[in-house]
Amino acid sequence: MKRSTLYTLFGVALLALFAHESQAQNAAPGVGGSRQDQVIQELLGEVRQLRIALQHISVNAYRGQVMVERLRLQQEQVNRLAQELSSIRNQIRQVKMEQLNTKDRIDEAERQQDKGVLSDEVVRRVKAALEELKRQEQGLGEREIQVAAQLETERENLIDLNKRLDALELEMMVTRQTEDAKGRVKR
Repeated sequence: MKRSTLYTLFGVALLALFAHESQAQNAAPGVGGSRQDQVIQELLGEVRQLRIALQHISVNAYRGQVMVERLRLQQEQVNRLAQELSSIRNQIRQVKMEQLNTKDRIDEAERQQDKGVLSDEVVRRVKAALEELKRQEQGLGEREIQVAAQLETERENLIDLNKRLDALELEMMVTRQTEDAKGRVKR
């Protein structure tokens, strides 16, 4: 229920209480006193139930807002890690392509060295560049494993939050149906 509806119901209950009270004051003393007390007790009971329902709705609304915010933050974390993983994989592809090009350069440099056109130093520098690329690939591979594991953990957390939000939504629906059923029974 919306707050305005609850406030309206509360107002109607108070008006009924005041109407019965003024009617009782106009009636003869002692006549219908127990009926008046019974009506007042029923109205007070309904007011208490409305207050409890309103508190329950407020708590669930707060919990829902907190869960949605946590869900949003978790989704952002998953997106960030997915982008980082994609970037790392692109870097690994680039390093592998550079390694292939460097191997071709090494082969060409060795042919040129055999002909006496290039010095040993040039060939060593090209081979050192290849080793550096292999180290980069290894470091990126390790980082890929770490980020992939983090991403999996964060996705599991996101799934858990979604389940908890679904459970809260179900609880709110059940509470509403229960309150609606109680309202129909009393009428």
